[in-house]
Amino acid sequence: LSTRRTRAFVAHNCGATPDTLIESELFGHARGAFTGAVADRAGLFEAAEQGTLFLDEIGDASALLQMKLLRVLQEGEARRVGDTRVRRLDVRVVSATHRGLEEAVTAGGFRADLYYRLNAVRIRLPPLRERGHDVVLLARHFIARAALACGVEPPAVAPSLASQLLAYPWPGNVRELANGCAYAVRVAGARGTVDGSHWPEQEWVPESARPSGLHAETRALEERRLRETLDRTRWNKSRAARALGLSRQGLLKKLRRYGLVDLAGGVAEGASASDLRSPA
Repeated sequence: LSTRRTRAFVAHNCGATPDTLIESELFGHARGAFTGAVADRAGLFEAAEQGTLFLDEIGDASALLQMKLLRVLQEGEARRVGDTRVRRLDVRVVSATHRGLEEAVTAGGFRADLYYRLNAVRIRLPPLRERGHDVVLLARHFIARAALACGVEPPAVAPSLASQLLAYPWPGNVRELANGCAYAVRVAGARGTVDGSHWPEQEWVPESARPSGLHAETRALEERRLRETLDRTRWNKSRAARALGLSRQGLLKKLRRYGLVDLAGGVAEGASASDLRSPA
C-alpha cells in the first residue's frame, strides 16, 4: 500500500560483505577509485532510490558496517567511493534479525545509537510454535505450492496430521514446515489427502513435552469434554462456550491448546486465508 510500491526493492545480507567492500557495496564507487574500478557504479542505496532497502540479518553487521549505516541514516546522504559529490537519498530502510538486539547492545556487540535509529517501527514475527492455527493455513499453502510444481490438484490436510502439526514445537520454524509439505507431495506422492504417513520421519512431540500421570488424564478428560460439546453444538463456538461455562476467547485458547480441527469448516479458531499475507 506504500507510495514506494512501484519502486525498487533491494535486499542485502549484512553478514555477507567483507569490510573491504562495504563502502563500495552500499554507496557505489567512481571510475578509477581503486584497482579494478573501470566504470562508475551505483551502490545499494542509490539502487533503492525512492524504494526500499532491506537489510537482512542486521544483527550480524560488522562494526564498520554499523558505523557506515548510522551515518547515512542520520544524514540522509552518501558519497560514492572516490567521488566528491554528495548525493541526497530517499530510501525506506527495513531491517531484520533473528538475534536479540537489546542483548547485543547491552553486551557491546551492536551500537545503541544505530539500534534506536533503526527501531522506529517494530514488527515482531512470532515463531511458528506461537502462531496457533496459522500452522495449518501455512501447511495448506505450502502443499498447494508443491502440488502446483508437480501439476496435480492440491491434497487436503488430514485432521490427524493437522493435530500433529499443531502439537509440534517446530524448531526449524517455517522452513521446516515448508520442507515437510514439499516432501509429502513431491517425494511421498501424497494425492487427495496428506497424512502422517506422507511426512518425513520425525519425532512429532518431544518426550519432555508429553504429559504423563494425573496431568495427562486431566488433559484427556478436558479434550474429550471439548469434543463432545462441540459435536453437540455442531461446532458453534459461542454455544459451546456457554455450555462449558467459558468465554468465547477462553474456548478458543483451549481449542488451540489441543489442536482441535473443525471438520465442518477448517480450523477451530476460524482463521482466514488473509493471515498468510506478508507484513510487507
